[in-house]
Amino acid sequence: MPTRAPAEPRGRVVLPPLASDELAAAALAPPRLPAAAAAVVPLAERAGATATPVLLAVPEAAGRLLLARALHARAARPGPLVAVTGRRPALDGLPPGAALYVDVAALAPETRLALEALLDDGETWVLAAAEPGAALPRPLAARLAGVVLAVPPLAARPADVPALADAALARLARRGGGRPLALTPPARARLAAHDWPGDVAELEAALARAALRTATGVIDAADLDGALAPPPTVRVEAALAPAPADGGLAAPDGAALEFVLAELAHELRNPMVTIKTYAEHLPALLEDAALRARFATLTNEAITRMDALLDNLLAFARLGPPRAEPIDVDALVARVLAEVEPALEGRTIRLARAAAPARCAADPEHLAYALRNLFTGVVREVPAREELVADATVNGVVTLRFAGSAAALDRLRRLAAPAGADERAMTLADPTLLPLAFRLARAVLERNGGSLTVTTDGAGTTTLVVGLPGEDGRRT
Repeated sequence: MPTRAPAEPRGRVVLPPLASDELAAAALAPPRLPAAAAAVVPLAERAGATATPVLLAVPEAAGRLLLARALHARAARPGPLVAVTGRRPALDGLPPGAALYVDVAALAPETRLALEALLDDGETWVLAAAEPGAALPRPLAARLAGVVLAVPPLAARPADVPALADAALARLARRGGGRPLALTPPARARLAAHDWPGDVAELEAALARAALRTATGVIDAADLDGALAPPPTVRVEAALAPAPADGGLAAPDGAALEFVLAELAHELRNPMVTIKTYAEHLPALLEDAALRARFATLTNEAITRMDALLDNLLAFARLGPPRAEPIDVDALVARVLAEVEPALEGRTIRLARAAAPARCAADPEHLAYALRNLFTGVVREVPAREELVADATVNGVVTLRFAGSAAALDRLRRLAAPAGADERAMTLADPTLLPLAFRLARAVLERNGGSLTVTTDGAGTTTLVVGLPGEDGRRT
């Protein structure tokens, strides 16, 4: 019975080799690469023999992964090309002679140190990927500066668009059995006028859609009109959070930005103080094993907290415009509760459900994000051993009841107040008034036509009420 190869660690995959040398050669030459980048290719290929790292300062949508696979194929390394993803991928235990493809700008600080250690060993060829202009830590940037293959975004090299389009059509023609494909002059003008936010990947997808629309093989501007935007069922990740109509968190220059900066400073200050305090006592730590262990524990906790905060902000920025659809509310709440269970720290959340599923209309990804922030935010306000009750029995309404302190209630009441000058003054005077998790949750709910309010029964029980539009689109 054949033995199965051991599974790769999570966030790691062995990439298959390219199908042909021809494909590798085309990926490393104009028009895929501008002339300046193509001139660096021979140096990058030779770097594989000595495991000299190569920095691919290339937009991800410009075929950065294809470029890495092509370099690996041409460098004739003895081992496979291994790609890793995420902030903390496993960098140890790579196959002998392996090359490593890694987005260095996305790595957590401690993983960057592990990458530097891997570079010290000199056994693994590192193909380090980053968006053009990405800021890298000084030591790592210096180590990756020996061979830099830089490709600007397609929007910055419009002169390359016609040749890239012709090459893409030639590939489509070969795959389609040889039927020639061509662009009319108006179609070429249409391509030249587009700004290509999705880079080469967007260009190639648009041409593929346009080629399917033409029966003659000749693509006109009319064929491109419906091809230059992704289908409405495809959600495109936003680089930055869209600005909501009410000027919420995404406003770049007003009270909203000051809110976020003040709250972010507060959220980061406490863990930074922990690290700074223990760093000041390093001489004593060197001689005291118990203090060293305590320092390691608290430092890891502080770094984990800051990293989670930054991940949460990135998730908020990537939500994109909401797309409302009918949602089974209690099923979504149950799923989110299962996801956040590790953060509950022993607290119990009981979910009340109705016999008939409660429903609303919202973007399910947005609603899940808001609920995750509300649940984890409430945990910080609720004493240990207190029960929280989530209720999803009414269409368009989710409530979260808990017993909290008077100070917590006051903060949450201020949170639920409409944004304005008074709230701005309170926030800047005391950033603790508006926990960032609640602020982000409220902003996302309002994007979906929902609301967040806080009530109390006078006996110490606080209720967060999430209101969302019903299936008919009207707010509950």
